[in-house]
Amino acid sequence: MPDDDAPASSARSMPVLRELAYASLLAALAVLAGMGLERGLGFRDQSLLFLTAVLFAAVRTRLSVAAYAAVLCFLAYDFFFFHPRYSLYIAAGQGVATVAIFLLAALVCGRLASRLHEQVLLLGAAKARTEALQMLGQQLTGAVDEADVGRVATARLSAALGGDAAFLPYDEASRRLGAAQTFPGRIELDRVTRTAAEACLDDIADIDAGHATRLDFGWWCFPLAAGERALGAVLFRFTDPLPTIPAEVAGLAQAMARGVAQALARIRLAGELEAARFAAETERLRAALLSSVSHDLRSPLSTIIGSAESLRLYQDQLSREDRATLAGDILGEGLRLDRYIQNLLDMTRLEHGGLAIEREWVGLDEVFGMVLPRLRRQFPDLPVTLQLPSPPPLLHVQPALVEQAFFNILENGARFSPPGAGLAVVALREGARWRIDVADRGPGIAEAERAQVFERFYSVERGDRRPAGTGLGLTICQGIIAAHGGSVEALAGEDGIGTRLRVWLPAEEPPAGLAREDGE
Repeated sequence: MPDDDAPASSARSMPVLRELAYASLLAALAVLAGMGLERGLGFRDQSLLFLTAVLFAAVRTRLSVAAYAAVLCFLAYDFFFFHPRYSLYIAAGQGVATVAIFLLAALVCGRLASRLHEQVLLLGAAKARTEALQMLGQQLTGAVDEADVGRVATARLSAALGGDAAFLPYDEASRRLGAAQTFPGRIELDRVTRTAAEACLDDIADIDAGHATRLDFGWWCFPLAAGERALGAVLFRFTDPLPTIPAEVAGLAQAMARGVAQALARIRLAGELEAARFAAETERLRAALLSSVSHDLRSPLSTIIGSAESLRLYQDQLSREDRATLAGDILGEGLRLDRYIQNLLDMTRLEHGGLAIEREWVGLDEVFGMVLPRLRRQFPDLPVTLQLPSPPPLLHVQPALVEQAFFNILENGARFSPPGAGLAVVALREGARWRIDVADRGPGIAEAERAQVFERFYSVERGDRRPAGTGLGLTICQGIIAAHGGSVEALAGEDGIGTRLRVWLPAEEPPAGLAREDGE
């Protein structure tokens, strides 16, 4: 039988024989009560007692039983309390009118009370149906995948209808139903039942109709579909096998099946949109990478090839200074090409989780001691101001990676700093983090683009970046710092000029011996 979540129905009423016995008992009690009140209190109007008995019978039984109670109470009233007593004979015309009015009143009251009882049952059924659908909808809203949908669907169907439930998603590629989720517990579905359930999905028109199909072993199949697209099937088996499903139960089951189908359609649509978005993003990155390869990687190759070709063809006609210049161009463009390729490799390692972090304690001054010489090889006339606490902070990082991150930041600022303007590096401790600011005096970055500069292949012609690079330097920097538990953000310069790139790194406490050595 359904539990409290099931709709109220006539199944909740007593069987006919019990209802008839209940109505007879009420009539007998009315007779006994009338006799007791008559002898004890001299009560003469027993008709009210019998009307009350009819009302009690009507509100607990069906209309036919209420009519039976009205006739029975009429006969009992006439036999036990109307003159002449203990006879159904009515002597006076006034008495005939009295008992006739009593019978009419009893029938009317019984009918009204019975109709009220039926309306209460219907309202209870509607309330239970609404609550069941509302609970199903609320839980399906939080479902993020088909497994969640199956778990919610089987649990709510079992609670609402009182039986075993199974959910089988439909695989469009194989055109078969997938693994079943069941409730309560683990229920095995044999091959015959699964095959019969798959047959329910063959005709899309039947799926749209949403009618339940009876399978073997007491299972009923409710196909799930969105338009002409099969999504799966919900199977249900009552605790007590039924040859047919009551109309109100079938209506609730079909409404719940439609809710499950909508949730499945939503999740599959979201998956398809995510796949389309990923494909579009992949295509965008591929196009950006091809553009970068065709321009940023080809430019240094062209310079290297041209300079090498000049040395090969005209080395005897070239002066030593010209040969040195061409060799310098080859070296510089080769290093530039190496940086581009390294950036691409680092980006690939970051995206695929191949960036292993092997931490060790290193001073921030040592990190910049490696970064600045590399920077000066590219920008020999660039002044850099370094302000570090005393003693310099110790960072628990992988030195080579952090060095690459700060090199990318400094190179980004140096590339767009005007002649004679330098970079300022300031490190401070704020609570449990180190704050390292790198400020330049360039044209700055618009506020709306400060978050975008960390996106892959993002380049702008204004601000601190230009389309001369691959657009990966700051992206790689952000990935490296994030892998160390930190973050990077772009801010405006303190006086409104230039850009300040702020790096946050955890301020971990070094071992005692190492800290003392650093303090010395």
